Order: sequence, then C-alpha cells, then structure tokens
Amino acid sequence: MKKLFSINNFLFLLLFFFFISCVTAPQIKKSHKKPEEYEMFFCEQVKRETIKEGKWKGRKRGVPVNKIKKMVIGEGNEIFIFSYWYDLIPNTIYTIEYKWHDPNGRFIGMSRTDHHVPDYGYHTYNNANFKPGALSGFYSVKVFANESYICTKKFLLAKNETELIKLENKYAAILKEMELKETTHKKVPPVKLTSENKIIINRWSVIIGISSYKYSENDGMTDLIFADDDAKAFATVLKSLDWNENHIKLLVNEDATKRNITIALESWLTKAGPNDQIILFWAGHGFPDPEDPEKVYFACYDTEISIPATGYRMDKVRRALEERKAKNVILIADTCHAGKLITRGERGISIVPQIDKMKRERRVPKGWIFMVGADTDRRAIEHTSWTNGAFTHSLIKGLSGGADGFQSAGAKDGLVTMGELKDYMNISMPEETQKVLGVAKRPIITTSTGDPDIWNLTINAK
Repeated sequence: MKKLFSINNFLFLLLFFFFISCVTAPQIKKSHKKPEEYEMFFCEQVKRETIKEGKWKGRKRGVPVNKIKKMVIGEGNEIFIFSYWYDLIPNTIYTIEYKWHDPNGRFIGMSRTDHHVPDYGYHTYNNANFKPGALSGFYSVKVFANESYICTKKFLLAKNETELIKLENKYAAILKEMELKETTHKKVPPVKLTSENKIIINRWSVIIGISSYKYSENDGMTDLIFADDDAKAFATVLKSLDWNENHIKLLVNEDATKRNITIALESWLTKAGPNDQIILFWAGHGFPDPEDPEKVYFACYDTEISIPATGYRMDKVRRALEERKAKNVILIADTCHAGKLITRGERGISIVPQIDKMKRERRVPKGWIFMVGADTDRRAIEHTSWTNGAFTHSLIKGLSGGADGFQSAGAKDGLVTMGELKDYMNISMPEETQKVLGVAKRPIITTSTGDPDIWNLTINAK
C-alpha cells in the first residue's frame, strides 16, 4: 500500500474541502452574543414546508406568506412578525422575545422562546390575533434577542376597508417613512471605496479551464468536454458583476501552459493587496507523480504525465496565494471527490486521514472559502444536457441571480452573498444531477474560518 501524503508537500488546494466532515459537534450552550444582522417584516401567515434536499432534508421550516404593513380586523384575523437572523453562532441557544403594544402604547402580550440554532442563519416568528372591537391605529412589536433590544416594528390596523383608507391618508407620511426605513440590518462588504480616508478593495481573479491537452493522446490523459467553457462562463459572470476586466486573467486550453499559469499566479497576481479579494477558478485534470505520490500536480495544457514536473505543483499554488496575504481568497474547482484526491480526472488517492492532522497544526488559511464539485466517483460530472460541468452549471445560475434571497438565506436585494450561493448550490446541484443522471451529486462548500461574517461576503463589485 502506498503511503499517505505528508502534510508539508500535500495537495494544498482542495484538501480543505474535507476538513469540515471531521469536526465533532460541540456541546450546546446558551449564546450571549447580540445578533447584528437581521431582517424583519409582518406577513399574513406562515406556512410549514418540508425541506427536500440538503443538510436539513426532512425537517420543517417556516415560510412567510404575503408581506404586509396594514390589515383590516376580522374574526380570527392574525398577523405574524417574521425575523431572519444572519450572524448567529451555530449550535447555541438564543432567547428571542416579542412584546406587542396597542396604539395607546399599552402592553398587550409577549412571546419569549429559547431556540437551538444549528447554523449561522435562522428564522423565528410570532403572531397575534385581532377580533372585532380591537383598537384602530398603529400597533408595535418590540424585538429582543438575548435580553438585548433589537428594534421596533409597526403596522396599521383598521376596523374595515373604509376606515383603512382614512387611516392611510392620515398617516401617509408615517407609512412612507416606514417604507424608507425597513427594519433590515445586514452587513455588505465595502466595494471600491474611493475616499482617500477609506480602504480601497480591489478584486482579482485567475481563471483556468483546460479541455484539450497537448499530449493527451500520448499520455492517456483524456480530453474533457466543458472545462474550457466553464472558465469562459465564469469570467463572463464576473464581468456582469462589474469586475474590472483588467483584473481578470483568463487562460483556456493552449493558453493555459505551465509558463503562462506560473506568470499569472506568481507575477501578475502580485498586484493584489492585503485588503483585496482573490478568486482562483480551475477546471481540469489533476494527477499524482507515479514515482512519488506525495507530489500532486495540476495538469497544464503542455503537461506530460510521464514527466510530472511539467505540471504545476498544487502546494506551490497555495504558497503563491498565501504570499499575497489577501484578506479573502475564494478557491473554486469543478472537480469530483470520493474521499480521494480531488481531480477532474480518474486517478484517486485517499486523503481523509490527513484532515485531522492539518487542523491540529492550524495549517488552514483564515478568510478563505473553498467550493468544489464533489462526487462519489472519480469521473468529472459532465453531461451534454448542460453547457458546463454540473458544478459550474449550478454556480453560474446562482451567481446570475438564482441565489439572491434563495429560500430565505438572505434578503432579495440584488446581491448574492456566499451564504446565499452556498445554500442555493447545496439544493440546486443535487436536484439537477438527480434529474439528468438519476443520482444526486453534491458540492462541498466550506471555509477555513469560524467567522460567520465570511458568508456575508459577495463577489459583486457593483
């Protein structure tokens, strides 16, 4: 049996995608952290639906129905206040409290509940019932989390439609102000700030996609179908998100030689600063040195498998990115995984035993997000039903707007956060591959940091 990779020379890039599976669930504790990111609104009702795919498959979740700011009293009429929380500490307990007051400011009821929060994002809600005889006017709900005041939300209540019209006219200014000051507090990373007194954040991307290899016939390394199209599609998406075209280095097929890739990662990318964001996208083969399997390479266009050094060592890619000391790095690869060496090709080497050691030695960079098209087999997930690999097909749809506000992962605000993209791809890719291939294929999307703010990161430069 061949020995496992040593950590120092080990495949740097896609190894990290597996470390999350080795985390032992911590003991549930009560959180004292006050949520800083949230969105709140009133709705007519909340329906319960079963989650069909992903991590929470089979569980029930609440879904708001028809957001409103005003309502008419009727027998048995209810109004719900719905809260999205975006920056919670996973596997902890939060105490959420709602206090209701009538138009005269009198306290009329409350709800106080402890919620076990499994992830960074969560939602809670509460409702009140209004019957004939209730006062007309503005009702308010004060929201508290972990004993800390969060905000106050108001809605207008009338006895009938005629009175509602009169109240709307009377309180037109207040209603307009409420509309302008929606109770939403969600962080958005600064982008291209031009003030001399503020930090400027630039975005840089090296995008590599190789479908045709110069020596594929001689070395037995098969050509791929969509790897080059994957790279071109991703570059197009970045441009649509207002990226500076001069900050995108696209290398496909014969342009993706070892020399050009080396220049891109080790010379061109040196323009990135410590406050910048870097994205590396790579679609293509990966392979171990047959004489020394501890050395693992990306296959460049002019790589000869029989001469492994003609490939680009994966640990060198990591070092090249770490040297930039960029605040955020996003590594994306449309590849497959089976507890093997992640590769778009067919070679596989077990790496799972190295994960714990890597975590103990704290060798995972901070502020990095890893996204890979994972699978239970060694082959690339490609099919003529798509114009891209399965992973990139889902990635492109998500970044093009499909992930914006997806299933309450965030606000539908025109900005796709990495948290929204993660939730979208964890559901859309299995659904798409199940439909086309007859078996669900799931991506691995994780981060090297426990900071929940990492999921508020967006690659939208507008």
